[in-house]
Amino acid sequence: MTATTTPAITATGWPGDPAARRRHALAQVERIRDTLEAGVGESQQLGHLVPESVEAMRGAGILGIMTPDDLGGNEVDPVTAFEIIEAVGTIDPSLAWTAAILLEGAGQLATHLSPEQAAIVFAPKLPLQAVSLRPGSAERAEGGYIVNGRWDFTSGIHHADYVSATFWTDAADGKTERRMALIPAGQFEILDAWDVLGMKATGSTAFQVDSVFVPDEMIYDPMGTPRRTDTPLARLGMVPYILQMHPGMVLGAARRALDEIIAMAPTKRRGSRINIGASKSLAESSWFQRELGELDAQIRAARALALEANQRVGDTLAAGGEISLELLDSMQTASSFAGKTAHHVITRAFRQAGAQAIADDSVLSRLLRDINTILAHGVLGEVGFELHGEFTLGLQTADNRRMI
Repeated sequence: MTATTTPAITATGWPGDPAARRRHALAQVERIRDTLEAGVGESQQLGHLVPESVEAMRGAGILGIMTPDDLGGNEVDPVTAFEIIEAVGTIDPSLAWTAAILLEGAGQLATHLSPEQAAIVFAPKLPLQAVSLRPGSAERAEGGYIVNGRWDFTSGIHHADYVSATFWTDAADGKTERRMALIPAGQFEILDAWDVLGMKATGSTAFQVDSVFVPDEMIYDPMGTPRRTDTPLARLGMVPYILQMHPGMVLGAARRALDEIIAMAPTKRRGSRINIGASKSLAESSWFQRELGELDAQIRAARALALEANQRVGDTLAAGGEISLELLDSMQTASSFAGKTAHHVITRAFRQAGAQAIADDSVLSRLLRDINTILAHGVLGEVGFELHGEFTLGLQTADNRRMI
């Protein structure tokens, strides 16, 4: 008789075996999918996610996938992280973006706070952190800094237990260094400054801080040496940490757009209001069939490129290696290709749907606004192809590579 074993369950409630954990993680997205879908419309109107969506993701463990298990997280490998954000992206890009930012923020705190301070911050529950990278003002005081100013583009701030405000400080060698001040909810003011074309439900607005004292134990260097070396961020570094997930959200959105037009195709008849006898349904039209086949292939190709890069990242980390310049270039190229592919697929699906797509509350209208807004962000933009060209021509080194 062959003995069978059940994968061990960790303190987080997620299986310890990586393959079982991946299946469990993706099952959690499906388990709360109806709740997340139900909140999309209201989240668009509010300008940030409804609380039910955030709590569903936190309760399901999705927001803990970049946090070590011992701090209450549910750490997963790069491929699984991509797949989770991709699955959420099929529901709504704003939802996927906010989830990625908040779970990245929690992972950052686990990595860059001292272990003693992290234990305090993570003790009540998984802390959700929103970050602004725009440098503001902070003055040195005894035992910490006095923080003042306004910081913008702070995705997920309406759900954050903390914000991190970036500032510059003088280093011992006379140079300036970037620091972040971790400020708890109640000590900053959320401003109404998010009036945008798309990604409305990310709530990526500004916040104001007025003369708040932040002690040294709540100050950290986001680009400096990690204080804990066994976390996903410590092993990856900041840029690869982001690149592993962001392609998933846009490819999930592209897949949703294609699903929408496929559902319409059997009954959608373009031009039928003018010439009711000449129009076939989209599904019966060879030109639509041809384009549909091509769009599907493009999504699959972009997804395969991203997954191949993430699998290599996972294998490298498992072997104790570091992210090479070549692997970083592969991740960035996959991200830019995912962004460009998603833009093309969503635009073509929108055009094929005709007048049915132009209503403000249509899924395809929302996806079109969202993808154009997302591509204003460098991580998924075409500048990544410039970097790939530099690398391919042998003009790039680890020291001169630009940060997006």
